[in-house]
Parts: sequence; C-alpha cells; structure tokens
Amino acid sequence: MSVSDPILDAMAAELQRSRQGLRVPGSPRPYHLRYVLRRRRELILEAAHGSLMRRRDRETGNLAVDVRVGSHEFDNVLDGGLAGEESERESADWLLAPDDLEPMALRCALWKLTQIKFDEALEDYYEHRKAMISEYLRDEVSSFTREQPTRHIEPLDDTPLPIDRWAQELVTLSRRLLDHPEFYDPTVCIRGERMHRWLVDSEGSLVRSSDLWLEFEIRGFVLTDDGVYVEVNRTWPGRSIDEMLDAATMATLFDEVIAELHELREAGSPGSFIGPALLSGQAASTMFHEALGHRLEGNRLVARGETRTFAHMLGERILPIGLHVVDDPTVQLLAGRSLWGSYRVDDEGVIAQRAELVRDGVLVGFLRNRTPLPTNQAEHAEPGKRKPPGRSNGHGRTAGVERPMARMGNLIVESDPQHHATTAQLEAQLVELARAQGRRHAAIIHRVRAGETATDSYDFQVFKGELAHVELLDVETGARRRVRDLELIGTPLSALQRIVSFGGELGVDHGYCYAESGSVPVGGVAPAILLSEVELQQASRTGFHEPLLPPPFADDGSGGREGRLRERGRRRRRRSSP
Repeated sequence: MSVSDPILDAMAAELQRSRQGLRVPGSPRPYHLRYVLRRRRELILEAAHGSLMRRRDRETGNLAVDVRVGSHEFDNVLDGGLAGEESERESADWLLAPDDLEPMALRCALWKLTQIKFDEALEDYYEHRKAMISEYLRDEVSSFTREQPTRHIEPLDDTPLPIDRWAQELVTLSRRLLDHPEFYDPTVCIRGERMHRWLVDSEGSLVRSSDLWLEFEIRGFVLTDDGVYVEVNRTWPGRSIDEMLDAATMATLFDEVIAELHELREAGSPGSFIGPALLSGQAASTMFHEALGHRLEGNRLVARGETRTFAHMLGERILPIGLHVVDDPTVQLLAGRSLWGSYRVDDEGVIAQRAELVRDGVLVGFLRNRTPLPTNQAEHAEPGKRKPPGRSNGHGRTAGVERPMARMGNLIVESDPQHHATTAQLEAQLVELARAQGRRHAAIIHRVRAGETATDSYDFQVFKGELAHVELLDVETGARRRVRDLELIGTPLSALQRIVSFGGELGVDHGYCYAESGSVPVGGVAPAILLSEVELQQASRTGFHEPLLPPPFADDGSGGREGRLRERGRRRRRRSSP
C-alpha cells in the first residue's frame, strides 16, 4: 500500500496493524476501518472604522477514525448513524493530530484514537443487538454498502494567501465607515479556509485532496425608527485566490450596502403577509435546499426519529412538469462562478457523482452515502432501464467529528426551455394570481439571507427563510414598496405544490449547511419560481433605542440622544411658560 506520500504511508501502516490486532475473544472483529486526517488553515481578516479589528491565521490538524465491527449486513451503526453524538464521547478528546505531522507521532495519535473507537464500536454493536430484540425496527436494512476502492491523489496547494494586501484593502475600505455613523456594528471581512485531507481505508482506498474556500463580506445593522436592528450585507464567494474581488469591486459592494441601508431605514414592516410571491433564483435555491434537499438525504429514510417525508413517494410527482433537480458536486463552475459545494471524493472515500433526484417533476432518487436504503427506495429507473444497484452516489460528508451522512453538495434545479417563462411573464402572472385571489399586494423576494428546517418526527415539519430583500407589489398601481423584518415560513409538501411557473435564468447561492454530521460548504442553483401562495411572518425582534451617545468619530458636541432629550425638555418648558 506504499505511496510517495509519507503521511498516507504512515496512516496505511497503522491501519493495517490495527486491522490485524484489534481482537477481543467472543466479540465481533472490525470488518472496516477508515482513517482521515484534515489539515485546516483558517483565515479571518476583519476591519472597521479604518482599523484592522481581527487578524487570525492558524493551522490545525484533526483525525477521524471509523471502526465498524460485525459485517456489512449488521454492525455497530444504528439509525443510519444519525442517533450518535460522537462529539460527546470519550473519543472526541483524542482527535488532535501532531502539528508537524511527523509520521511516528501521527501513528501514535491514530493508535490511541483507534483503541477508543474500537471500544465504543463494541458497545454500540451490543446496543444495536439489544434494539433488535426490544423494538420492531421496521426500517432496518443492511449496515454498509460494498464499494470499489478509490485511488485519488491531488497535489497539495500551498500557494501563499496575500494576507497583507487583503488586510490593507479592508482597512482602506473600512475608513469609509467613518462617514456613516448610522451603520451599527459594521465589519468588512475576508474569511478563508484551506483544507488538505488524507484518507485511507481497509478496502484499499488512498485519497489526498486539497480545497480552498474564500468569502468577502460587508455586514452591519441599521436601527429603524421603531427600534428594530435590520441586517444589511453583501457576500462574494470564491474557490481560488484569483476569484477574490479587487479593491474597486469591494468599494462597489460597499456603495450598494450603504444605499440599501438608507432604503431599509425608511422601509416599514407589514407584520405578516399571505399571497402569491415571485422568488429570485437565489431565494428559490434556499427554499429547495430547506424544503426538499434535506428530506432527500438517504440516512433519514432509515433513522427511527425521522419523519421521512418522501420515503414512499419514489416515482410520484412532487414538482411541476419541466423541473429537474440534481445534486452534482462534480460541477465546479457555473456561469463563470465557482460553486461552493464542489468536491472530487466524499468523506467515505467514494468518488463524487451526479445524483439525479427529480426528473421532470417526478421523484427518482435520493442522496446516498454508504448507508444502504430500503430496496424500494434506492432509485427509480427510467422506463425500459434496469434499476441501478443501491450503492453510494458519493454524498457522504462530515465536518470531521460526527459520522459521515448523505449531504448536499451542489443542489441544482433546472428547467426545460419549453416550459420556463421570462421575468416579464412571471411578473404578469404574479399580478394575475393576486387579482384572482382578491388581494391588493403580491410579494417579490429578491434575496434570502439564511434558512433552517426540521425533519425529525418529534418536531413540526416546517422550514423558514430569513428574508434579506423583499418588496410588496401593488397590483392596481404597479408601485413597489420595500418592506423589512419578515421571514418566509412553510411546510415542505404544500410549498412545493404551490409552484405554478418558473424562469430559465439560474441564480447561484453559497454557504455552510449545518446538520447532524456538522457544517459543510454547499452550493445552490435555481431559476426564479412563482408560487401561488406564501406566508410571511414578522421576525422575532426586540425593540432597542439608539445609543445615548453617537460614535466618537461623529460626536459634534451636541450630546447625542441625551442632549436631544434635554433640548426637547427645554422646548416643552418654554412652551409651558406664561
């Protein structure tokens, strides 16, 4: 198993030693071992008011060891791996790798962690056996798929980041904040993460990969007259140094944020809204991510605590004709932009693959890692074609501590040209829908800042999106009014069924997705969609008053809020004098 990389050599040698030596009489032996080393370099540069507020540049190394005892048919993993809290177990205290990655020190760290993981695996194995006796596990399936070993060795990119230049550009840009005391808690920042990953397993996989994620952001808050802090931000993602914005483009985004800040100060909140809505591609991608994507993660089809919204809908229509959904981590560029969720090999050593999920509105597949799915839920074959075997489609992902599970990479929603509408046609249909429903207003949602959802059977099956830019359209006059302090809420099946039309131009989104296996970078792509009805609720906000004093750089000696209150008191006293 020797390769030219001394780190992979050391990991492979220790794995082989563990495979041969981990034996307890009367207990099952390991049938699968996997070692992963992640070397992360994390960068944070933040500036405000002409000062570099934070400069953090650090490297850390973390280990992950997966020990499976028993067999592919039955092992120590229950509920598709979703039931465990690996971060709270003893093994979580032994994840650090040596900073210098010296091979023998690395082997010693793996040796210690493997022993603890083996002990935990045996405990879990007998807990699984106990559950088989005490419960009726109606969705019990085999434990682990058989896959071909992967050999994938990439060069490690250690190109120096231009940290000094970026820091100076941020400081220069942030000086402009001195002209805007109305912008509270502002920051301009660049965040970066470079990750080198080494993976070996007992099946013969050898993987070395190198990735870089970069993000520029301008963010701050404006305080409205009714005491609500409303966030304003712009972000720009990249996967290479060349994609980071130059100083001029950063300044352009700064101007956009300032203009939006003043617009939001004057905007009101309707409190709530129900009616038809047109979502941009970026906003639609968030809705598909929360309402659909998480519910197509295969591990949720076998976990006892999950609702399994789409488990029995394979081959049924869940979206309008003309819409297709895939998750494709192999797509690196779209419209000249790098996608945030691209990777080549997943965290279980399986080659990344395009996963077809919805074909012409019909559910045809799920995101899969090496957790087998029930035979009737593996994948829906095209007419006249054989159903493919129920193997992983390369979507096993983890942030490093928890066990990998099927996760989204780049969730891409596409539309057939013969079915999609132009922006003008979508807006005309929006007005028609509102009039047919007897409503005065319709909503146009331009940007969603973030989203969340619940999929477990204990909780309500809902999703929510935090709206960053939304307008109400007066269907009689055509006037548009910016509104704020709203969230999009809905239930997944009803929301997807309310899609009545869609566009063709694709919007791109990016971010970090949080789920049971941790935070992983994802991309989202979707066309604009028209929904016959959405519900918007007022965001939960606490009322605040403005600071008693202005920022020091904007203090003209008037005393700020306290001085204005004194002046108003003097005016009242003067008015009451005889």
